[in-house]
Amino acid sequence: MRNASSSRALSATCLVALAYLGAAASAAAADTSAAAQMQGSAQGLTWDSIKQLPDLRGPWAGILDPGIPSRSSAKRASPPLKPEVLARLQQKRTKIGAGVDPSEFLGNRPVAFCGPSVFRGSNGGFDDYFEFLFTPGRVTITSELGLIRRIPLDGRPLPTNPPETNAGTSTGHWEGRTLVIETTGIRHDYPYPEEGLGRNVRIVERISLKAPDVLQIVTRTTAPDVYTAPFESTALYRRDRAHVMQEVKICGAHDRSVNEATGHERFDMTPPPDLPPPPK
Repeated sequence: MRNASSSRALSATCLVALAYLGAAASAAAADTSAAAQMQGSAQGLTWDSIKQLPDLRGPWAGILDPGIPSRSSAKRASPPLKPEVLARLQQKRTKIGAGVDPSEFLGNRPVAFCGPSVFRGSNGGFDDYFEFLFTPGRVTITSELGLIRRIPLDGRPLPTNPPETNAGTSTGHWEGRTLVIETTGIRHDYPYPEEGLGRNVRIVERISLKAPDVLQIVTRTTAPDVYTAPFESTALYRRDRAHVMQEVKICGAHDRSVNEATGHERFDMTPPPDLPPPPK
């Protein structure tokens, strides 16, 4: 009897040990799976993981259609402007069409047209080229017009109410093969093309390769001061591997022919009445 009892106790102990080992193995497998998932969500944090990302290198220029190698902007629907914003734009367009100098009703704001590049949902690619630069934990997007966006990919949250800057404040992450970037802290008063986006703007970009040399960016812009609803648009870009990135200037810095206080031309270009005719 004593031997039988000992055998039963030993068997029970073995079963408990096996159960414990099985649970430990399951926990270890779960930890490994969780670690693998975390590693997958932390794409771009090391040089080795960057090698596994979609190849976004090379200069990109906007195209009208995937089959047309053009540098024109992609077709986009009109944003859902608030009625009062649309009325202001129509008034401005009417005045400009009548020959009124924009500085008459914009003050010194036209000077911003020749100021630094400002992110408003587009990285460029229309008058210039732009490119992606990947380093561990960050992607930098820069354009030939001078826009520089430094975007962390380390999982940090987007800060609340960051100061407004020309590039805004961004965070990014990968969802499979799509790079998702969320940006806020965008300048509310920059007038290009005709009206600022207002405050509390939030822009989400979904960037992916539509074809080996065709980039697609789906942009969703929330601008409660200007739009009646979030506005989503899609732009396509073609890679030009032969293009060499360079600096593009559309205006001269510190142009003294323009009065920065008023936005007016500083010099009167009207010829004097006593100016002799040009020689024949």
